[in-house]
Amino acid sequence: MFTRPLVAVALLAVVVAARADDITLVGGKKLTGKLVAVDAEGVTFNAGGTEVKVPAKDVLLIDLGNKIGVPVKDQKYHEVELTDGSVLRVGKFAVKGKSLDVELLAGPAGVTAPALELPLSSVFSVCRNADDAKHRDNWQAMLRTRGKRDLYVMRTAEGLNFVQGTIHEGNADGTELTFEKEGGAKEQLRLSRATGGLVFNQPSDGRPPATLCKLKDVFGNSLVAREIGVSGGGVKVKTVSGVSVAYPAAAAVAQLDYAQGNVAYLSDLTPQVEAAGVADADAKAFPLLEGKTRPGAFLRDRFLGDSPTLTLDGAPVPKGLAVSADSALTFPLGGEYREFRATVGFADARHGNAAELKLTIEADGKVIATDAFKGKDKARALSVDVKGVRQLRIAVDRDYPSETAAYLILADAKVQK
Repeated sequence: MFTRPLVAVALLAVVVAARADDITLVGGKKLTGKLVAVDAEGVTFNAGGTEVKVPAKDVLLIDLGNKIGVPVKDQKYHEVELTDGSVLRVGKFAVKGKSLDVELLAGPAGVTAPALELPLSSVFSVCRNADDAKHRDNWQAMLRTRGKRDLYVMRTAEGLNFVQGTIHEGNADGTELTFEKEGGAKEQLRLSRATGGLVFNQPSDGRPPATLCKLKDVFGNSLVAREIGVSGGGVKVKTVSGVSVAYPAAAAVAQLDYAQGNVAYLSDLTPQVEAAGVADADAKAFPLLEGKTRPGAFLRDRFLGDSPTLTLDGAPVPKGLAVSADSALTFPLGGEYREFRATVGFADARHGNAAELKLTIEADGKVIATDAFKGKDKARALSVDVKGVRQLRIAVDRDYPSETAAYLILADAKVQK
């Protein structure tokens, strides 16, 4: 298999900076030192000559001081997604037998690419030319409406076409696929003619192993890990999908992100939405509202208008919710988290002047926090104990009808274990 990196030029805009490792805890505290070991229970960290065992539930991020790989402008690459959500950026790929051979993108000079083997059973999709933004959008749209068969995808001027069936295996040199059509007939298809990519409809793994963290490397790959071993200067990873990846040196690893297991951002969750229509009394008082519904109940990580960046007090925020007045969102927490945090206010002064809003937080039907926001109020930090809570409800209301949309911003809204 060809897992060597491309070597013609340095294709990733990364620089390795040798420095101490940093570990960020869920509460925000940082430790600086050296990562010694990682297991399911936590991490061992040498800080100031003393080894400290930190429980996994208290870890937010481990930064090994190496830059995450980012493709440079005009870099061509394909993207392999595994069944667990791991993503590999590759320069070449081929299906040989029941395995996918890949050639990873190059990393910094002197950093060796990891060794890995990819059985087809671990692969969800291969998107060709993933560097093309329009193609990526078309690809994602296709995935949302796909059926329950494998797809052999062809790219055309009008978009993506595909043939449904079953991809059994590739030939010895990786140039052809044995493909069974829906009617049962088998034929050999050229891999090169799958100009859009391939999709594998893998059987559902009823109870997959628990995720430990997400590893991000200097080659631009991200691995959803269930096990990590640190020894002899190298790092070994086993993904949730069962793929083993061996990095000869820790210089190839950028971060171990534990947020996926310990922190959940509300903008990444799917809530039950309550959004009232316009009441008859409101319609009489404001005729322009008659026959209309309220604006969208909420927006994830974005805002309204031609410049959709989510802001709080005029400053951009990467994660958060914009919740419309007269709406409520209920999030299933399953009793797994201990604290809900957010910074709450208006997008900017203009939006604040147009609204007087009340925020209500409920835990399993019981009100646990309320606050009111109006006029030129500045954003305020909110921290609520949600230990054992199964249903978290967030409601935004106003006391008078209005023809103007009004949103309350919950920046960095998250629940922590």
